[in-house]
Amino acid sequence: MVKNRKLSRAISDLGWRTFRTLLEGKAEKYGRDFRVINRWEPTSQKCSCCGFRGGKLDLQVREWECLNCGAKHDRDTNAAINILVAGGQSETLNGRGGKCKTTAKVAAACVSGALRQQNVNPLRS
Repeated sequence: MVKNRKLSRAISDLGWRTFRTLLEGKAEKYGRDFRVINRWEPTSQKCSCCGFRGGKLDLQVREWECLNCGAKHDRDTNAAINILVAGGQSETLNGRGGKCKTTAKVAAACVSGALRQQNVNPLRS
């Protein structure tokens, strides 16, 4: 917990642009792929199954159902899948992403695999 406080304090002291520059440098140094997605990408509003954008949701809404395909989503898991798709890569076990475009199906498998590794029970959809 103390480490997270130090990190958040460091980010606020540096500013987001400087923090991003530092991350880019680390990624290059260690041979990692660093990708940036559009800041206004509606990752928690868009269905990761069909791509339908349902509109703005209150932050209190943690689960929602797609009006187009009927899929039930946990807000955070859905956003994680959409971020992976927007970045065009899925994370592998060693942290190096692939070169091809990531589909929502591959990203969903990646997110649920990461949750399993952390012994987290994902919400059933």
